[in-house]
Formats: sequence, structure tokens, C-alpha cells
Amino acid sequence: MTDDEPAFAAPPPDPELERLEPLLGTWSAEDHTLDGVFGPSVPVRSTETFRWLDGGYFLVQEYETTFGDEPTQKGVNYWFYDSESGSFRIIFFSNNGAFSEAGNRYSGRVAGGRLTLEGPARFQYELDDDGRIRIDPDGALSVTWWLRDETGDWQPWMTNTFQRSG
Repeated sequence: MTDDEPAFAAPPPDPELERLEPLLGTWSAEDHTLDGVFGPSVPVRSTETFRWLDGGYFLVQEYETTFGDEPTQKGVNYWFYDSESGSFRIIFFSNNGAFSEAGNRYSGRVAGGRLTLEGPARFQYELDDDGRIRIDPDGALSVTWWLRDETGDWQPWMTNTFQRSG
């Protein structure tokens, strides 16, 4: 160790996190859920802001989402990459319920040109040719969602199409 090296040098962030780089910034969407698992379709409005926590090990996502006439859900997600398991992880906190291990975590992997995360819901991003989250040529970012039905099978819930708003 030299005088100009920190005493406890951390390894650099996992390169897998670079897949998330296109999410940086603020995004807004106005869409609808599908008729199905939770009843008839309702409008959904969402604004999400992504930024790196200092150090680059965690992607911080703050969101405000409103389903129909329901109270707005507000929360923060912390994304990270677990090198040991080879998976992306999310821990989130929101105003619509107390924290629980099963209810506030997502885990996912890259396969077949997609990043898919599962937890209380399932959601998926398409990846570009470089393996990063894909932004469409018109600047849109799409996220497809599923919810479990009464038998535990994933059923389509909605696709959000976000536009950069900041």
C-alpha cells in the first residue's frame, strides 16, 4: 500500500451494472393496466427518476405511480448486482405498506436479450445489442409487467411506455 492509496480500497462496481446506465434521468408514462388479474383496466400515471448512489454500486430509483383514482404510491428502489449469485437485486420501500422480506425484494437475471426481475410482481426490460436496457429509436423506454393469478401463474398486467422528462 502506498501513501496515496486508501486504507480500505473497495473493488470497482460490477460491470454488469452498466446494463442499467440507459435508465439514468427522469421518465414519465401515461398508460393503462390490462383487464385481468386485478379487474378492469385503469389508467396508470408514473414518474420515475434514476441516479447512481455515490460510488456507483447502487442505482437509486424514486417513483410516484397512480393507478386510477387510488392514492399515489411513492417509493424508492435500490438496485444492485449480486456478483456471487449472478443476479440483479432490488430492495424497495414505499408508502403503501410496511416492509417485509418477501414483499419488498426483486431478483432477476439477463437471458434471451431481456432483463427480467421477479418479486411481488414480474417486470421485464428488452436489451439492446450491447446488452444494456434498450431505448427505442423514438426515445421511449418500455417495461412489461405481470402479476400472479389465484393459482400462482404470471398473467400480463401492463406495459408502460416512458418518455424522458428530465
